[in-house]
Amino acid sequence: MNALEFRFACFARDFEKSIHFYRDALGMAPVGEWWDRPDGKGALLSAGGTAVIEIYGAAKGKTYDGPSPVAINLALRFADASAVDEFYKRLAAIGVERIEPPQDRSWGHRSFIVYDPDGIPVHIYCEIKK
Repeated sequence: MNALEFRFACFARDFEKSIHFYRDALGMAPVGEWWDRPDGKGALLSAGGTAVIEIYGAAKGKTYDGPSPVAINLALRFADASAVDEFYKRLAAIGVERIEPPQDRSWGHRSFIVYDPDGIPVHIYCEIKK
């Protein structure tokens, strides 16, 4: 397989909250134009390299009433432990809710977890020497 892009796409119960989380809190840059059509809205955000997060929202005046995401975890790898720790401090300082402090894990990662507005866990990690 030689995919040109990895894209994670999901429906958000609150489109604006999800955009705020991924763009403003996590710092993902917008990719291209966002859309707001009669059938719904959406946005693409870069997670680095060829990884893209695609957020869908309900059409104007409607709410998304589909299933919540289950058994999904996102993971973002950083260069080293200081980058993980600094990112945690930045998120905590801006008041991001539902965040767990960094820990050294037995499998060789330093990581923490933050949850998006729909409860999707986002693991921020780096590899560490055992």
